[in-house]
Amino acid sequence: MDVIRRKILISKIESLPAGKSAGFQFGGVKGIAYNDGGMIKAYVNRCTHMGGVVAQCGDAMFRCGMHHAEFDARTGARLAGQAPEGSFLKPIDVVIEDGCAFAILEIVDEFA
Repeated sequence: MDVIRRKILISKIESLPAGKSAGFQFGGVKGIAYNDGGMIKAYVNRCTHMGGVVAQCGDAMFRCGMHHAEFDARTGARLAGQAPEGSFLKPIDVVIEDGCAFAILEIVDEFA
């Protein structure tokens, strides 16, 4: 089996200022990225409670639109709400190249 790595554009860095977030499509799922003082963090956009979509709500916080669970945008850690204590949004690896942030998607090719 081979692992195929693909870069998926999140955003140009200039279009994602510090303290702001941006949504993006990551393979077959949605992703959300946050600029933590110049460090881009990205997560699968799926609440750990029931899989709802999160969005930025206030400073460095994501909130699920379904049941209002809250997560730290800098770490993905659950802060409050119905999401299980100790849970985290699933992180996505990010690389910065030529002024753009890219998510790294790894696909296992079972036929290689």
